[in-house]
Amino acid sequence: MIEIKNLSGVRESVDSLKKIGKTILAKERKDHLDLSVVLLREAKMRELNRIYRGKDRSTNVLSFSEAELGLGELVLCPAVIRRDAAKYGITFKAELTRIFIHGLLHLAGYDHKKGADFKKMSQKEEQYLSLVS
Repeated sequence: MIEIKNLSGVRESVDSLKKIGKTILAKERKDHLDLSVVLLREAKMRELNRIYRGKDRSTNVLSFSEAELGLGELVLCPAVIRRDAAKYGITFKAELTRIFIHGLLHLAGYDHKKGADFKKMSQKEEQYLSLVS
């Protein structure tokens, strides 16, 4: 099950995230695991980023792998995602989808710290983006 809580004040529909999440989790053979998705205001995201990553700024996504929650929890910040979309010249929905996939792949076990891992994760991101776009 994918549960989405929108605490960000953003009025745009984020319902597409459930469909995207179900598709990717099925492909990754993790569709038996629960996923929690929370959309937060920028101030709260900055607080979480400071607490969990030691970085005193807001960010677009944080992923928390929690066995008792199933797959874990993704925390998204629409305000940061909107700024990133404008910077890249794409729509909010396109950037939200990209960031959601990125965070979901982290929870599925992918990382991008090393060169080979970065390449593998980037290829997965592109594969899923083309599948759901």
